[in-house]
Amino acid sequence: MSDDFAIKQVNGLEWIHLSKTERLELDCFIGHYIKTRNLHSVADIERTLRNTLESYPGHPPVMVNELNAWIDKTLGYRATHPDFTQHEDL
Repeated sequence: MSDDFAIKQVNGLEWIHLSKTERLELDCFIGHYIKTRNLHSVADIERTLRNTLESYPGHPPVMVNELNAWIDKTLGYRATHPDFTQHEDL
């Protein structure tokens, strides 16, 4: 990782990095995570995610793919594709 990238990092999970030059604020990341996992109907999902993120073991800069994978593993969610309907496993 370049020194320039390390210098520009923000502490904690205030920002989630999409690349070295693009990042999301935490609120935007949470909204995107809820949308991509189709979790709108889950009660208190935003609070659950915020509480879960408090125990994230990684250090800044936090990359979106790493954080998605950690949340998925921790909470057991899976990404959904908007063009495909969900079917229960047979």
